[in-house]
Amino acid sequence: MSPTTTAAPPTGVRALILLLVLVAGVLGGGTPAHALAGNLPATTVGADESPVGDPTGLAAGRYFGPELDWSTDNARAYADRTGSTPSFFSRPVAYPLDAVAERDLADLVRQDAPLGALAVVTLEPSKPLTELTEADAEVLADTLARLDEEFRTAFFLRFAPEMNGTWHSWGQHPDAYVDAFRTVAGAVHERAPGAALVWAPSYAAGYPFTEAYGAVEGLEAGSVPALDTNGNGLIDGGDDPYAPYYPGDDAVDWVGLSLYHFGSYEQGPTTSADGTREYSGAIETSVLPEPDKFADQLAGTYGIAPGAPTIDFAKEYAAGKDKRFLVQTAALFDPEDADSAPEADIKAAWLEQLFDPVIAAEYPEIGMVAWLEASRPEPEAEGHVVDWRLSMEDGTTAALTDTLDAAADLRLGPVTDVVRQEDANESTSQVWQSGSSPNTAMSWLVASVVGLFLLVLLAGLARKVVPQWRYPNEQNPRDMRLDLLRGWIITAVVVTHIEVAGPWSFVALNIVGAITGAELFVLLSGVVMGMVYPIAVRKLGSGAALKGNMKRALRLYLTALGVVIAVYLLSLVPFIDASVITTFTDRGTGDTGEGAVGRVYDLYPNAARLFDYPPPGYAIQDLLLLSMGPWTFNIMGLFVVLTLSVPLLVELLRRKLWWLLLLVSWALYVLDSIVHVRVLDSQFQDVFPLLTWQVIFVHGIVIGFYRRRIIDTLSRSWGKILIGTLLGLYALGLGLLWLDSTFRLQLPFIPAGFYESLYDAGYVRVFMQPGRLIDLAFFVVAAHAILTSFWKPLNRAFGWLYIPLGQSSLYVFIVHVFFVLAVGNLPGLDRTSFWQGLVIHAVVTLIIWVMVKRKVLFSVIPN
Repeated sequence: MSPTTTAAPPTGVRALILLLVLVAGVLGGGTPAHALAGNLPATTVGADESPVGDPTGLAAGRYFGPELDWSTDNARAYADRTGSTPSFFSRPVAYPLDAVAERDLADLVRQDAPLGALAVVTLEPSKPLTELTEADAEVLADTLARLDEEFRTAFFLRFAPEMNGTWHSWGQHPDAYVDAFRTVAGAVHERAPGAALVWAPSYAAGYPFTEAYGAVEGLEAGSVPALDTNGNGLIDGGDDPYAPYYPGDDAVDWVGLSLYHFGSYEQGPTTSADGTREYSGAIETSVLPEPDKFADQLAGTYGIAPGAPTIDFAKEYAAGKDKRFLVQTAALFDPEDADSAPEADIKAAWLEQLFDPVIAAEYPEIGMVAWLEASRPEPEAEGHVVDWRLSMEDGTTAALTDTLDAAADLRLGPVTDVVRQEDANESTSQVWQSGSSPNTAMSWLVASVVGLFLLVLLAGLARKVVPQWRYPNEQNPRDMRLDLLRGWIITAVVVTHIEVAGPWSFVALNIVGAITGAELFVLLSGVVMGMVYPIAVRKLGSGAALKGNMKRALRLYLTALGVVIAVYLLSLVPFIDASVITTFTDRGTGDTGEGAVGRVYDLYPNAARLFDYPPPGYAIQDLLLLSMGPWTFNIMGLFVVLTLSVPLLVELLRRKLWWLLLLVSWALYVLDSIVHVRVLDSQFQDVFPLLTWQVIFVHGIVIGFYRRRIIDTLSRSWGKILIGTLLGLYALGLGLLWLDSTFRLQLPFIPAGFYESLYDAGYVRVFMQPGRLIDLAFFVVAAHAILTSFWKPLNRAFGWLYIPLGQSSLYVFIVHVFFVLAVGNLPGLDRTSFWQGLVIHAVVTLIIWVMVKRKVLFSVIPN
């Protein structure tokens, strides 16, 4: 068939084109919810508003959020169910912090970050107040400061709330409580400016709670003389229920109060002219709240016995002290109560009172309304499991939505910096010398290029002096030079991802100039496919070769899914810390720049939703699109897509349309450099943009397809002269730029500041800039020349190690993920230690080499 023939493509090619169109349609249309602004839960904060930095300076208005049952629920799930983005999420955490508490605290912030939500933390003392130390407070403060730096959030700490009650172990110990609160406040205010202390007693009806429901055994009101505020020698209802526990204006940033609707108090006859009623203390649960109950609670009159002080808590402790007010609340519904009012009616009535505009006008100091979103046994309901939740039933969810929509002064999220998943993905790009200056990076680039060129010159001399060292099998379809080079590259990838110091880390990160192992891996994979696939077509025919390629792509995809799932399941194992690969700490390499340095990203943002029944569609899409996964593995998605394209690319080359293929490839590259087209909502897309990185793979395919012709041509005298001249000019040009900048020669043909701006203008990774492509081409040509001329000594020294690894480079790449995880869990690991790094890199490399030689799991893992 001539190149100008217009007949229809072979059946195999038509099938491939159809498959690619279908895949593109499915993947392109299956955008996860977190990627589409239109699908995000409702928000009331405009994009022009500054995120919260100082929690004591929260903007005016009321903020709403839930306290979830974190054992079965998560922030994203709640936002999806309600269709709204809460401005905060609340979580109880044990204090002092232990490993579990630190993990819970980090989990709260990690779930808040993608939604831009604040973190309300209820610190629950796990030991007597008198045993809490300043060191405990410092650990807390340092942890909060670190999380604030990593996630850019703000914390509100409800320390030992409801301390005036008898149902907590820390209750009714005013002196010890005040001391403990002030100790925590002192450390937090000094070390964690992004955190505010919230003093949050319980509403006083029934105080001193002598017969409180759920009272802690042995803790009886009246045992603490400091609580006798009226001096009558008794601890009774006439004492102030709040003042003995107040830690002082300097320690308290916000105040709060627990104002639940457990039910209605049974009322006695009117006993005073002002209408104050005598309450029996009994509660009728699962009933509609009385009209104006919330207003009466705020005024301090609801359920208060005759003779008890009437205290408007919000006015006295919030407005009177120039502080904001947090309301902890919910409405009880008892499913086991046959006489219960309808759940939606109970909760809608309570919501209506909470967000009554009259209340908002009278109490502008109300800053947060936190709703208990849990189902649990309650003593007030005879131990029945009652449902406080709003988001699990259509009627209550509708009531919440209607209330939030109608509340004029309500502020939903995001109210802090939103951590986009694209930012998370982009941050995982590993660049040369993260954190170093562009001038330093350029200096190493120049040193690498000049050094490689000198080796190329030496290789040319070796051809004449020691010709017996030359690579002997130029006509062999299996090019061992490629295998050795691929082995060296994949080892560099393993070393780079393990991220410990050592000599090999220095080599892998420095002496290849501007490029990394990823570019070389993609290019050489294209070269190999350009060599192998045409052989399969000749031997098996187009249809069979296409089928085999599709099977390989499917196997790669299923393997990628398997690794993603396996790593997540390992992260759930209590004694395994998988954060070394399931999260990534920003080094300032993404689009967010150096301002995001230190921020920690979750690379499995919706993984927990896969355990919902039924799991939400976007969580399934995130998994199937490989939008979640370990950062050490994200390039795998790119290989799946590139593998799918191989039959089409090779078919164009077989039709001698290499020029068209390269033209289209470069056009896509230029297009992506201008408008940054996001082709797929996959994790790799933000690190290895498909339309940019395809240009490397396509050139690899072309080189592999025409390998023998290219080698024969460049082996001629004029070819050697041409290649040597181009390499020399590149090395000379960079060398002159370096000399001019370093020694301030001010050469007339070099514009001022050109060298200093060159790295950022031409060599930055992710969007593969032209200088980086030139550097890649230079390295590959230089490596080929060096390996050709010095083959025998290099093969004798390193072939035993690198050739097997190179021939199974895909296998090595897959299994290395679990070695990175294993190293991250080594106790006492010092990542800055040269000797530890040397040993770890050597041991890991040799173990993988043994696995390759013995073909461990070769029948399961692609190789």
